[in-house]
Amino acid sequence: MKSKKNIIIVFANQKGGVGKSTLCILLADYLSYWRKDVCIIDTDLQQSATLQREQDRQTFGEDEPYSIQSFEVSDPKTMQMLMENAQSQDGFVLFDAPGTIKDDGLAPMFIYADYIICPFEYESKSLSSTRTFIQVINRLRQLNPQMNAQIYFVPNKIDARMGTREELELWKQTDVEFAQSGIVAPPVGYRAQMKRVNTYNVPLPLKHAVYESFRFIVKSILR
Repeated sequence: MKSKKNIIIVFANQKGGVGKSTLCILLADYLSYWRKDVCIIDTDLQQSATLQREQDRQTFGEDEPYSIQSFEVSDPKTMQMLMENAQSQDGFVLFDAPGTIKDDGLAPMFIYADYIICPFEYESKSLSSTRTFIQVINRLRQLNPQMNAQIYFVPNKIDARMGTREELELWKQTDVEFAQSGIVAPPVGYRAQMKRVNTYNVPLPLKHAVYESFRFIVKSILR
């Protein structure tokens, strides 16, 4: 039975390298900073969050701000049980999904989700994979009418100094297109420190990069 205080958020996209795991960790850090109950369920095959936590323990010690649990999901039944268990936890439960979302075993993850965060970049391969992601989610909605997850599209790794006039116009058109399937959040700025994210806190340069996007998303969720 789902806890009244339970919020399940899945980070997903069809393409790897768009910052899915990094933003998942950063949102957990952000929520923990604001004293929210949060945990990460790491189902990504690369286990980025899990490995980062193991590395961070050597620097920050054993006093972990939130838990990270690792699961290998290969079939719908296992995923179903995992999602049902996640619904009983209070607070925010963040799922870092695998890099491919076409695996039938992942369907319950999206069906049970309250929110889906889909990072993307304004480049052709990322946009193509995001459109594929939208198609898969729409198909899941058709097959599972009980699915009511709200999607947030997050433009990621944005350098405000870059972009020709034609590119900026294309980005605006992309936002309009994606807004037909969900909500386009404020962009997350590019920072070299993104490669040095940790699972204990948000370094100051990264706070500036993610603040507007995360504040928008969290306020929308909690209103």
